[in-house]
Amino acid sequence: MSEIFSPDFLFRNAILGGLGVALLCSVVGVYLVLRRLVLIGVALPQASAAGVAAVFLATGHGQGEGHGTHGLALLGSLLTTFAALAGLVAAQRRARAPAEWGIGALFAIASAATILFIALNPKGDIEMSGLLRGELLAITPSDLHVLGAALLAAGIPFFLFRRDLLLCSFDPEFARTIDRNPVRYDALLYALIGGSIALGVMEAGPLVVFGFLVLPALAALHLAGGLGAAFAISAAIAASSFLGGFALAYRADLPAGPVCVGVAAVAWLAAALAARLRGRRRALATLLVLGAAGAASLPGCATRGGRAELPAPEPGRAIAVLPFDNQTGDPLRIPSDLFWKDVPRALGDPFAPPSPTVPDLLAQRAGIELARRGFEIVPPDRVRSAISHAPADPATAARLALQAGFGGPLLLGTLRRFTVTDTVLLVRLELSLVDPKTRQVLWTGEARQPVPIPAAQTLPEIVLDAGGPIFADAFDKH
Repeated sequence: MSEIFSPDFLFRNAILGGLGVALLCSVVGVYLVLRRLVLIGVALPQASAAGVAAVFLATGHGQGEGHGTHGLALLGSLLTTFAALAGLVAAQRRARAPAEWGIGALFAIASAATILFIALNPKGDIEMSGLLRGELLAITPSDLHVLGAALLAAGIPFFLFRRDLLLCSFDPEFARTIDRNPVRYDALLYALIGGSIALGVMEAGPLVVFGFLVLPALAALHLAGGLGAAFAISAAIAASSFLGGFALAYRADLPAGPVCVGVAAVAWLAAALAARLRGRRRALATLLVLGAAGAASLPGCATRGGRAELPAPEPGRAIAVLPFDNQTGDPLRIPSDLFWKDVPRALGDPFAPPSPTVPDLLAQRAGIELARRGFEIVPPDRVRSAISHAPADPATAARLALQAGFGGPLLLGTLRRFTVTDTVLLVRLELSLVDPKTRQVLWTGEARQPVPIPAAQTLPEIVLDAGGPIFADAFDKH
């Protein structure tokens, strides 16, 4: 725990920020569930996401590109959330149509608007990933300060006016008889709900917000004997689910947001089963649900199992680093410094030289890192002149290498992930060393540790800064 709270810990912002969103949503979610406003919890996060996407489209920027854009996106999230909430409440009070009609229409319109704003944005692919999946690793230190202030701003009114909020929510007629205005306290509750959703979507995405608005609250209401216990149990389940889900996502190299929501769903199902029990067995079941939700986080996020070390260098046998295969789904092309050099290629000139890519830079860096470790390397120009494209499999690589006269081991690489957030690179690079004569795989390694890139701005700078840690993760024994 001391490592998590350390400013130097790579996942500090993601863990603390996501935990803040989970706690905030879990407390607000109890009111949403008890007042049967769960559908509002579906529509409002989507409206908030539409506001964020609209600001990114208007400014031409994306998540993590300066405090000014980030502040405008948060403002857009707040405005669209409160506008949508005000419209839903007004329509509900007029009671001209069922509330579900307006909520369904809002969800459809907000979903379509979000996708269209993202599609029109030049950085739409990045924003689609960030908004819909929730990129927790993009949370900055300033976001943590905002989340901390939001927790205080929401926690203080909840504590000071908890009795009035509950009374006006569930017995408004009696509240009026003791001089409590239900409209005023409803406005306070809606303000807390709207602010929590808008802030949560900006930092963690609509999926995470909706999941933690509903699932911990549902689980807590199955287990709690009273409302006070429901709030406490909901917060505990949210915290345990988030920490356990984050640890699982890290070890399985999966998006953290959906995994955390999945763990919360497991806790809800376990709580529903535990609700059938009575007395002491029910209390024991509550503890088991909380423990199961957080058990995945016990091994931690900072270690991995042991891997085989590179074989020792063999004199006279130079390693040929073949072109790396790109399986990310993104071309990862690197533009020229002078834009007119890219014009012939953009116009379809078949004689234009191909653009360099991130896998190309990684292959070059792999040769440098191998040379630093004492291995003899075939000159990269000679390799590229003989083999210009990544081989489909080790057998093909061995055949092409023998035809080109390479008798030493071959280094094959497959890039499966290369995602850049604000200050962290998420990468997955699989490597293998193949003997071309026997076609035997001599060694396999993998780089999948997130790499901090606080100062890098372009793809070449990112590869330059992250290359050393990437290949230290792949080549060196752990």
